[in-house]
Amino acid sequence: MRSPLLFAVCIVAVAAGALALRLPRLELRPLHNDEANQAVKAGKLLDKGYYRYDPREHHGPTLYYLTLPVAWISGAHRFSETTEFTFRVVPVLFGAVLILLLWPLGSGLGRTAAIAAAALTALSPAMVYYSRYYVQEMLLVFFTAAFITCGWRYLRRPAWGRAVATGLSAGLMHATKETCVIAFAATGGALAITYGIDRMRGTAPVLKGLVRPLHFAIAGVAAVTVSVVFFTSFFTYAHGPVDSISTYFSYVDRAAGGQAASVNAHYHDHPWYFYLALLSYFHNGLGPWWSEGAVLAFAVIGIIVSVRRKSAPDGDSRLLHFLAIYTVLITGAYSMIPYKTPWCLLSFYWGMILMAGVGVAALGRWATGIPRKALVACLLAGCVFHLGVQTYRANFVFPANPVNPYVYAHTVPNFLELARRVDDIAKLSPDGNHMLIKVIEPAGDYWPVPFYLRSFDQVGYWAQSPDDVDAPVIITSPQGAPLVDARVKDKYKTSYFGLRPDVLLITYIRTDLWDAFIETRQSPAPTGSR
Repeated sequence: MRSPLLFAVCIVAVAAGALALRLPRLELRPLHNDEANQAVKAGKLLDKGYYRYDPREHHGPTLYYLTLPVAWISGAHRFSETTEFTFRVVPVLFGAVLILLLWPLGSGLGRTAAIAAAALTALSPAMVYYSRYYVQEMLLVFFTAAFITCGWRYLRRPAWGRAVATGLSAGLMHATKETCVIAFAATGGALAITYGIDRMRGTAPVLKGLVRPLHFAIAGVAAVTVSVVFFTSFFTYAHGPVDSISTYFSYVDRAAGGQAASVNAHYHDHPWYFYLALLSYFHNGLGPWWSEGAVLAFAVIGIIVSVRRKSAPDGDSRLLHFLAIYTVLITGAYSMIPYKTPWCLLSFYWGMILMAGVGVAALGRWATGIPRKALVACLLAGCVFHLGVQTYRANFVFPANPVNPYVYAHTVPNFLELARRVDDIAKLSPDGNHMLIKVIEPAGDYWPVPFYLRSFDQVGYWAQSPDDVDAPVIITSPQGAPLVDARVKDKYKTSYFGLRPDVLLITYIRTDLWDAFIETRQSPAPTGSR
């Protein structure tokens, strides 16, 4: 791939294909409780212009603020006017634009490797699935990729503009999610090891001319500025930057099982190999088997080639050394942390995909004869086909089914019946969407209910049963039902709905509204019959 124009066209085409793959039917899967939690925070910002960083939960503010222009463009100016698409399209866009970063990175990675990495990013089931997930992870991956890309381009040719871009990317990483410190640590470690390797080979650059103090200061000011802007909620909350630092005490305490740890914190504790096992092979029950093992195998080849090669035929050997070491370090860090959720794998999987692209390019150089070319071509075609099939299944066939490896404590589709039932009852109530709804759940385990009740303005949430329990609609759990039964005075019809696998919610619908609802469901008597 010697033509810069052809290379650029290929990258843009792959990014466009990735966007087309990620956009359809974003409403197909009900919101995960974490997605709903983030959406409600963004909805509050949309409704009231109010945001305060919470150092104990929810992560950084960029996701919410970057949702605002998307909501406005889509015509939603209130939370009640939003849809699943309004929120999920934000990570979709970042997941597609992530591929465009391979354009400026291509001269260091190698153009063939960059195109292969672009294709793998576009087709990876994990990358596609979590690009359609309204959490901070895809934004963090994008800003991390931008930080590394801008930093590498600065080191190649120092300039204040590149220093500013690197600093802004670092600040956006910090304003997105607390786990950015893992990427920063892996970056620092990889730089130190790469420099050490160069020293041993006698090819180390002169540090004095590599990073200019003024540029370094400019980058630092840019990083701090953008972080402060977001954490102060655009200069309306002075304590935000302090909270963005104190949060690490809370997260360390939580990881150690201290007072900050939630009741279900250990539910997310998994062995060190959890992520690698998820990617290499997964099979649950009668569902299909899943594997992105081909990407892992290509990545291993790419890492070996990058570390051993003293010079790259069409790339920057120092960048390849750095990326290989960075990928190993960040993968190891995420593997060693007991607290694991599947979407966190994206932060190191991006590095693996880059290394996989290098591995594919190495196989291409190895395939010098027709038999080798045919073998590599069949191998790559099989990989593309297998990834494509799995991506389709993960997002459009089993989007909320536990047979999907990326479905994690997810809201079951049956929950949408509860949301529709409440909407149907509201249409029959004289109060309409002002109808009173009481949600009573001792453990607070009712998410994503608040998102799906966003069009109602009279909804209350209780951990303990209030003195006056009665309302047109009451939502509770089997654990909360005895509290409700002991205090209700009106008569109700109860129905059970799934929340997550093996977790139920119960709706109490007042009998007058229930009877009116049943009447709307009864078929009219046939006319003209004898």
